[in-house]
Amino acid sequence: MSQLARVTVKLRSGAAMPIFGLGTWAMAEKDECTNACAAALAAGYRLLDTATMYENEAEVGAALAASGVARDEVFVVSKLKGGDHGAEAPRDALDLSLAKLRLDHLDLWLMHSPAGADVVATWRAMLALRDAGKCRAVGVSNFGVAQLKQLAACGLEAPEVNQIELHP
Repeated sequence: MSQLARVTVKLRSGAAMPIFGLGTWAMAEKDECTNACAAALAAGYRLLDTATMYENEAEVGAALAASGVARDEVFVVSKLKGGDHGAEAPRDALDLSLAKLRLDHLDLWLMHSPAGADVVATWRAMLALRDAGKCRAVGVSNFGVAQLKQLAACGLEAPEVNQIELHP
């Protein structure tokens, strides 16, 4: 594996996030996802990115469990879907994601999109779950400037990451 897989960026939380990893979007075939994650881990990848709406967290978890790679060596990202926004729903959604992934915490948990219920209440819930140790860092995905300004206007902590879709 190239040195690129070992390059990290330090998040505000102190977590070292690899800048290169495997995204699992559009891996519709369950064996495809498990095999791709297993191959990536064997090749030296140390970041795996999934989401509740991808419906493959269990397959990512199976690959992680079978890999033999120590948990603290893999940076796992998942995302909260819009249907799980609000003040209460994120807790159950995160617990379900963790169970499927066979993990006790995520390294980075993202609000997948601002499309959903109350973004501010959702963000507050995500911050509380991070503070409870369920994830090391929280961020957003597919947010624009207006949504980020909305969080700032409420006096809330800024997301550590705004993941945007990019296909090199």
